Amino acid sequence: MTDAISDRRSPRSFTLAREDEPLSKQKGGIIIDDMKIKRSLQAIFFLLLIGQPILASNLGGFSGISSRFTSDPLAAGTGGITLFQNSSINSYAQNPASQAFFENRSFDAGLVQLSLDRFIYTVSGSVPLPPTAHLAVGLIAAGTNHIEARDSRGYYAGELSDTEMTYLVSFSNQFSEKLAFGLSLKVLTKHFASEEEWFDLKGSGFGAGIGILFKPLDGSTFAFALKDWNSSYKWKTQDLFERGSNYQDEFPMSLAWGWQQELNSIALAIEHDYYFIGEHIFRVALMWNGIKSLSLNTGLSYEDETILPGLSARYELAWKQGPPMHIDLGIRAGVSGEGLRNYLGWGVNF
Repeated sequence: MTDAISDRRSPRSFTLAREDEPLSKQKGGIIIDDMKIKRSLQAIFFLLLIGQPILASNLGGFSGISSRFTSDPLAAGTGGITLFQNSSINSYAQNPASQAFFENRSFDAGLVQLSLDRFIYTVSGSVPLPPTAHLAVGLIAAGTNHIEARDSRGYYAGELSDTEMTYLVSFSNQFSEKLAFGLSLKVLTKHFASEEEWFDLKGSGFGAGIGILFKPLDGSTFAFALKDWNSSYKWKTQDLFERGSNYQDEFPMSLAWGWQQELNSIALAIEHDYYFIGEHIFRVALMWNGIKSLSLNTGLSYEDETILPGLSARYELAWKQGPPMHIDLGIRAGVSGEGLRNYLGWGVNF
């Protein structure tokens, strides 16, 4: 996903609208296995060799920014890696196979504090389906408020709001102890509205994705996902404009692969996203779980010829009665002039 701001947008490229952008482990000391490190570095080096060159991204000009935006605190600290269950609470939306090996029920909610009146909220829940399946559902809401509108003469014409809603269902199944497959379906809606009711435009669409999770070695996980197949917004503007028409804005479809290697209390992860419009994003992360109840992540992504670093932390709350809960905090650098993005999340496993 690109988190960049672009001037290209349809149908939001009205001169009256401002652009927006929602947009096994051992506790305690760290014991390093030299053979595991060697295998891990060799695997990562090989995967980097087969990846395409990293190019500047122009993804900000295409629809579906909210589905590509780093939208949860865990992913804020992993450079936006979303292919693995422990790297993002919204991994089910990007790689539906990521939940296949997770044996608990869960509920998570999160929000992102952004500049320029932008917002993004997420809610998700998942449940195992014995003997080997897992089901997850969720919602991603994103948009911008207080967009100043201008008429053709340049006079103030009220304020607009832009809201994107993504409703997701993800199903995964284990075919063996090493292999899992997943399928995700999404319903998409986008709504432009004016406070004075002179402007109201709605678009909707449908999309899908598939994912694979493969564990070839002890502590090693390979992930692959096809994202945003057939995703688009379909618009009808005849009721709004004199020369309105029917048209659709397609989301850029992408292929993503990633590798995660666990080394006792440390995990290394990489991800490469290739978009069929010829764009690339590369991500790398280091995850540490060396203290009881506390895990820390740090990572970065390279996109738009810019390195965007981030940090995140999860603290688990253990109760004598009731299910365990966790609080997630994240912070990530934005593009030039944007400032920091602040992430907050809460969840429970039961």
